Order: sequence, then C-alpha cells, then structure tokens
Amino acid sequence: MRKFIILFLMIPGAFACDDEDIPGVSVDFYALADYQTMESSMKIIESSVILSDSLIIPYNEIIYYSSKTHTFALTEHLSDILSDFEENPLGRKPFAVVADGELIYTGYFWYGFMSSGCDWVVIDPIDYSGKNKITVRLGYPGLIEGDQIPDKRNDPRLLKILIKDRKLID
Repeated sequence: MRKFIILFLMIPGAFACDDEDIPGVSVDFYALADYQTMESSMKIIESSVILSDSLIIPYNEIIYYSSKTHTFALTEHLSDILSDFEENPLGRKPFAVVADGELIYTGYFWYGFMSSGCDWVVIDPIDYSGKNKITVRLGYPGLIEGDQIPDKRNDPRLLKILIKDRKLID
C-alpha cells in the first residue's frame, strides 16, 4: 500500500516537468575566447566560436526584450558598467548570445563614435536611445546595400525562454 501511495504521488510530478520548469535555462551574453572571421570582413564564422567563461550580460540582469525593436532593457547596475567605456572598454569586443547553452548568434560591441563600420551584428553599449537599453543592430552604421547578415535576433529558442519568464514584450 505504501508503494502505491508513493507512486501515486510521483505521477503528477512526472507529467508536470518540461524544459520550461528546469532551473538554469537562460539567455546570456558571453565574451568569445576565440573565433575566426570571413576574409576581408568582420563576419564571425560561428562554427569557429569558442566561448569564454566570462559573462558580459547574465540573464538575471535582463529586464525585458522587445522583439520589434530588438532592444534589451538591462538593470541600471549593468547598464552603468557597460556604458563606462573608460573602465570597461567594450569597443570591438566580440560576444555571443547563448540560449539554454546553445549559440544563437554572435556580434560585436561597437561604439557609435568609432569611425569604422562593421558588417556584422552590433550593439553600441553607450547608445543613447533609452536609459538602460541596448539595441541589437545589423551592421554599423547600418546594413550595407547588397550585403547580407543573418538575422537571428528573434530566434525561436531565444524567444521561448523570454516568453516563459515574461521577459518578452511585443
């Protein structure tokens, strides 16, 4: 009888578990330890990416993500760190967005005041579009006509996690 009761109590738990209930599922921005680019380009070859152990933007510092504007709102603490380009020089620093341990896309932190362009995904860490917000853009100063950059900013694996945690807007 005791075994029957224990089994009966375990059955609902077995059906209640799915990947949305597993702790540690997150969206994080990592620094890159190593990578290669396409010839004469800043385009990162994603199969060459080796992630660093260094987290640039941990998931708990992300307040929300706008799928329409591709903007992440960050905690004020982290925003202050990212925008302090004297203490934390992020210019031209490569990053990877990782969702649940899977590489989603790569890019560069790219200061808007730099005179050179970039033909890959970029984030200006001192962008003045809104307090505590960073926007993921395709190229700097914009997408060059005829050039192609894969747009993975709204990858379903990324959005699934953000939806689950109510961090996705629009």
